[in-house]
Amino acid sequence: MKKKFKKIIYISELNLPNISAQSIQTLKMCSAFASEKKTELIVFYNKKNFNFYKKNFLLKNNFKIKSVFRKPKKHSLITRLVFFFKLFKLLRERKDILFVTRSVLISLLFALFGLKNILEIHLENYGFTRLFFNLKLFITQSKNQKFVLISKKLNDVFKFNKKDYIVLDDASDFENFNSYSKKITKQRSCVYTGSFFKGKGFEIIFEISKKMKNTNFYLYGNDKFLSSAQKENLPKNIFLCGHVSYNKVPKILSEHKICLMPYSKKVFIDAGKINNEKYISPLKLFDYLSYGKILIASNLPTYSHILKNRKNCFLVKPDKIDEWVKTINYAINNYSKLNNIRKEAKQTAKFYTWNKRAQNIITFANSI
Repeated sequence: MKKKFKKIIYISELNLPNISAQSIQTLKMCSAFASEKKTELIVFYNKKNFNFYKKNFLLKNNFKIKSVFRKPKKHSLITRLVFFFKLFKLLRERKDILFVTRSVLISLLFALFGLKNILEIHLENYGFTRLFFNLKLFITQSKNQKFVLISKKLNDVFKFNKKDYIVLDDASDFENFNSYSKKITKQRSCVYTGSFFKGKGFEIIFEISKKMKNTNFYLYGNDKFLSSAQKENLPKNIFLCGHVSYNKVPKILSEHKICLMPYSKKVFIDAGKINNEKYISPLKLFDYLSYGKILIASNLPTYSHILKNRKNCFLVKPDKIDEWVKTINYAINNYSKLNNIRKEAKQTAKFYTWNKRAQNIITFANSI
């Protein structure tokens, strides 16, 4: 393969550190890119040195993180434009760089100024993505831009030409999760890691727990989006364990037999403002598979190409609480007999690694 780009610069509007899934995805992608080419991450603001991210996000020490601003910034249009012009002033003479970003505005402006870039799209039609959608016919004619879609369904919205985009799911941290100890300390329990936005799973777990009083449910994540009433009326077998850094997730998963991904029919992100159930590619999905635990997930079309019922997981209709209870009981009681499902889960995760994802993007970018 001809190596057209000497360096990759990932441009992000993140203020680091933060606890979002986007920050994990961005840092993991930069580490994977750096296994292939010299890589640099440029963000709004960064407070910590690389050792902090290396430890807390299970990264390799192989890329640089640079700040544009001296303090955290809000994501306003003015801030984004200032961010762009500061970047452009530094980078406009560099023609041997591949730029990667999830910022619609940055991608648009870079393409207009002749800078080759890859735009990752994870959402449908929101904020600057709405602006981008309105300008898509003009943008897709640019020779300087290609697109990575998190879900095939997104192209039903954007309608890119086939040569202009690829579809890549998120990925697994297979190396770190697969190598961790497999000692189970909580025999009759289930674990959930992630956010508590509406539709992400809390509502279903709440109903399940009331029918499974002999089973404990450990929920890890920032619970600030749960109401006071929800927290005050928790069943005694639900434990809100708070947010934990990513490096602690392998140990947490090791303690349990069952990992839950109980999405509702509508899945909201961004503090419950956006319904995104058609396009989700959850990081937890790949982490659960990598560990080789029993994953019980809602049966949704968005990841049906990855999860296969009773082959690498158990799938349950979101609103069938009794079916959830039956499936969880079966999985706990027959855990030792389900080795084939657990092995197949790990085999599935091997196809979805950050390194493979980065390699696919680099290969695709060479067509720009």
